[in-house]
Amino acid sequence: MNIGFIGLGRMGYNMVINLLDHNHKVVVYNRSPDPTLKIQKFGAVPSYNIYELISKLPKKKVIWIMVTSSAVDKIIHDLIPFLNKGDIIIDGGNSYFKDSINRFNKLKKLGVHFVDVGVSGGIEGARNGACLMVGGEKKIYESLKPIFRSLSAKDGFSYVGNTGSGHFVKMIHNGIEYGMMASIAEGFETLYKNQKYFNLNLKDISKVYSNGSIIESRLMSWLNNALSEDSALKSIKGIVPEGETEFEMSNLTKLSYMPILERAIIERVNSRKKENFRSKIIAVLRNKFGGHKLKD
Repeated sequence: MNIGFIGLGRMGYNMVINLLDHNHKVVVYNRSPDPTLKIQKFGAVPSYNIYELISKLPKKKVIWIMVTSSAVDKIIHDLIPFLNKGDIIIDGGNSYFKDSINRFNKLKKLGVHFVDVGVSGGIEGARNGACLMVGGEKKIYESLKPIFRSLSAKDGFSYVGNTGSGHFVKMIHNGIEYGMMASIAEGFETLYKNQKYFNLNLKDISKVYSNGSIIESRLMSWLNNALSEDSALKSIKGIVPEGETEFEMSNLTKLSYMPILERAIIERVNSRKKENFRSKIIAVLRNKFGGHKLKD
């Protein structure tokens, strides 16, 4: 398929390479030109402004937006003069689900379709197969299946419901992720505090946990990778910066009773005042799956 792709950050860049590997024609645009220049070598068609992006796409356009949530409305505003009835806009970022519903309604008046897609899997998933949670019109989802299938892991994409549901389901996913990371962090802090008494090897424990246990997960595997590089995480600052999803998570706690998530948010906020081994683990996990920068 032909697709326009806006946003070549850590996720977007790797998703485009994945699409190219699956023989899609991808016209790319990024606010800063360097990623656009770099990704040409993989076969992406470069553009350096919105007009050029549009001019290189077919009459019926599919455009995937992969940027920070605060930039989505500006990009849609810039695209609207060039869109025709039947064109499709996909938002694959961490947008708030109510914003996605509003964007759908705004574009619907113009005859333009809007699809909200929650994307999970980190940089590794973006490159080799992610998890996609798709919300919107079912018939539009069906028309986009070749794109979703190319971007996802095996059995890793699904239509989850009406407009807004893709980002709503991803928001719930993020809440679960916060809780899982906090639970792993407090467990390993307890192991760390008893390391000398039992002569514990945290790297080996994380390896065992990562293979065949009930708590086996990609998060645990990433932690094992981190502990293999630095067994006591001495080089890691235990400060968890305020990420794009933290405001969204605060909103989520108002929608339902979520004490685990509430505590996980507090842990992140407190890390900015006083770091500990728990916060080191959360910081390094965020770095491993999403490339989030570690504090110097």
